[in-house]
Amino acid sequence: MTRRLGFFIILTADGMYADPSGGLAELEPAEPEHRFANHLLRDAGDVVIGRRMYEVMGYWDDVDMDDPATSTVEAEFARFWRETPKHVVSRGNPTLRPNARVLEGDVVPAVRAMKAADGPPIMLGAGADLFATLADADLIDDLRFLIAPVALGQGKAMFGSLTRPLHLRLTDARRFDSGNLLLEYVRA
Repeated sequence: MTRRLGFFIILTADGMYADPSGGLAELEPAEPEHRFANHLLRDAGDVVIGRRMYEVMGYWDDVDMDDPATSTVEAEFARFWRETPKHVVSRGNPTLRPNARVLEGDVVPAVRAMKAADGPPIMLGAGADLFATLADADLIDDLRFLIAPVALGQGKAMFGSLTRPLHLRLTDARRFDSGNLLLEYVRA
């Protein structure tokens, strides 16, 4: 049995995963959506993550989980983040924090080898380029898009780097009280 590679990201209604400066202020999840993401990370055996996304996620290495101002859901995510091994995709030498290493070699064969082993799912944290590289290689099994009810008009488009159509089959849809919509897909 092979491991599944899952992708989860928050997108705007117009398909952006960040504003032009790379910010995410418009895309903060409410507690129920955050809890959903927590469970995905809790169940993952590894995270494959692009360098820029890794830098953004560094926030979770610095969260004071004992601070009363830190919500339970945030402390839980920080704990899962710290416990899960991270494989950083980078052409350079990024500054690594605990429980992280650079993914050596070409990302496609490296991820293919990770998937060939037995074990829990692998989560993918990626921007448009890494997402497209792995999607074009048919390596992403499960795709989850949390669509926020906002359109930016410009920013970092999630699907702009695909070199061919990505055919998906909807497996579930869920509306949250916040107005966010979770769409879950597998490759068609």
